Amino acid sequence: MLNPIHDFSVRRFLRTLKEAIRIKAIIAQKRIDLIHILYAEPNALWCLFRDYFNVPMIISARGSDVLRTIPQAFHRHDPLNKLVSTIYRRAFRKADWITGTSQAQFDSISKFSTRSHGMSIVRTGIDRKKIEGDTSGYFPLSTSRSFILFPRYMRPVYNHTLELAAIAMLPPSIKQSHVMVFLGRNGGDEEYEREILHLMEAQPEVTFEFLERQSQESLFELYKRASVVVMTPLSDGSPVSGMEALLCGSKLILGPLHYDSDIFSQAIRMQTWDAAELAALITRTLDDPHRPQLSAKEIAAMDREANMTRMQEIYQSLVGSSGSIEV
Repeated sequence: MLNPIHDFSVRRFLRTLKEAIRIKAIIAQKRIDLIHILYAEPNALWCLFRDYFNVPMIISARGSDVLRTIPQAFHRHDPLNKLVSTIYRRAFRKADWITGTSQAQFDSISKFSTRSHGMSIVRTGIDRKKIEGDTSGYFPLSTSRSFILFPRYMRPVYNHTLELAAIAMLPPSIKQSHVMVFLGRNGGDEEYEREILHLMEAQPEVTFEFLERQSQESLFELYKRASVVVMTPLSDGSPVSGMEALLCGSKLILGPLHYDSDIFSQAIRMQTWDAAELAALITRTLDDPHRPQLSAKEIAAMDREANMTRMQEIYQSLVGSSGSIEV
């Protein structure tokens, strides 16, 4: 574990050059065989130094980086963003391999970089043993009432305002019988959190539980007991939270994004960004007694070990070694 490296910066390019020299020295000193960039924005830009570093480089996209943040530069026409978009295109073309967690990410990458080769879907994956274990002792709620879970943490991209608008439209019987559980209090965007609290306070007839960040075991138990799980982010890859919810047997409602059907075919999908549609879906889902039944193929697509085996194979193919790789 080494000291941190400053992010690639166009504005502070002299600092970036110094960091590139430092990275080159680390590669030599530690005999580094491969560089794996784990989030594309902005550090995919280190691939501009691919020939200087002289080792293979992988970019892993996660969702918002290649679906929202990087494409924004291509839609702005000021000199800085013209430069940024040009070097992002070049960086993605120079990478030896690119991984992403969904086909939608690859569609976006191909559009802004014109790259169409050397790309694989490798998801973060789920540790199924932990989900399948007994997590009953980690339940964080004191209430015994039924509840609807909104598990994404407090950032504007997760679109809680739509969810709260839908809650306001639910039938009175659901508002009386179910607690609305949100996560991430005191741990996210403070201004956004104040806005969410204000919207909650505007619905005094609804019981809200606004929990702080939870352990993995507590999250699993919430998924297992929730009447329905709702997540409507404005941008998403293949969300780990969504996979966890399905593996826990949750009824899962997702927004109208392009989720891969090989893992999210059992999720209930919105067709529009209409709060009334979401309220109707929640009502209908609560009335349906059936829980999702995942196929063996869907479970395998979510499995962490299977996905990390794919990543290991990419490592081996790039370094040309038949032996083991130290990470």
